[in-house]
Amino acid sequence: RFECPPPRVFRILPLDRPRHLARARTHVGMSIAGVRCVVFDLDDTLWNTLDTLHAAHEAMVVALGELCPDMQIGSRESFADEMKATMAQHPDRSHDFTFIRLEMLQRLTGSQDVALKAFDAWFARRNAPTLFEGALEALRALREAGLKVGTLTDGSSDPTRMDGLREIVDFAVSSEEAGAAKPDRRMFELCEEKSGCKPAELVMVGDNAKKDVAGAKAAGWRAIWVRPPQNAIVNSSFDLGGGGGGDGGELGADATVDHVAEIQGVLRKWATAPSSVAASMAKH
Repeated sequence: RFECPPPRVFRILPLDRPRHLARARTHVGMSIAGVRCVVFDLDDTLWNTLDTLHAAHEAMVVALGELCPDMQIGSRESFADEMKATMAQHPDRSHDFTFIRLEMLQRLTGSQDVALKAFDAWFARRNAPTLFEGALEALRALREAGLKVGTLTDGSSDPTRMDGLREIVDFAVSSEEAGAAKPDRRMFELCEEKSGCKPAELVMVGDNAKKDVAGAKAAGWRAIWVRPPQNAIVNSSFDLGGGGGGDGGELGADATVDHVAEIQGVLRKWATAPSSVAASMAKH
């Protein structure tokens, strides 16, 4: 049972925070095998999602304990259930986890001020993940090779706030900004707009076969499936969006890797493939 007396009646703030980069940087890029821009999923592609979410949850719990000492704070699973209940109450905003979490915290605490402060604690830790070893160097190498680097996520993470990533990423797209979650075409169209690239010039890199691979292929992009870690978020209590899992190769991935450090090698291999194979790839 969640209580944080005294209850107060208030209206939720317009959810215009946090926002992802509205415009892409000006970056004159090169191409490898016809690819001018590589777009990365974030969770379980660049870092372990569950580790990051567990740490963010603990930060939120500490904040709630300080702000509402008498509040009976439930388990991670009970908070996940509350998130799902809030999503069911707002199906038109279920893709927007910032809105959903703030709405949930407001409902549970009865205080707008407490909700915002608890969210800020959660959001700060959510945006301080431990990247997989070599991931940052892999993205930096792609940009140094002249390619544009973007990110595409259903989650609340914002790479433009992260040390290391913000110096590399040309643009970021979130489901909050696009108004829909992957594999909705709007997510991929916004990447095309920000990158200034045609579908055939973009490649999606991600661990979620249905969202990242199938979504990219339906949009006319190429796709590289990154095998997810063993303790991936899919089918866990934190998997609020659902719709994931599966084998990327079976859903048409153009390549499969175990780590993003392999991406540039895949592109170089495509570039040296026989012209008939390269032409076939470019049509996807």
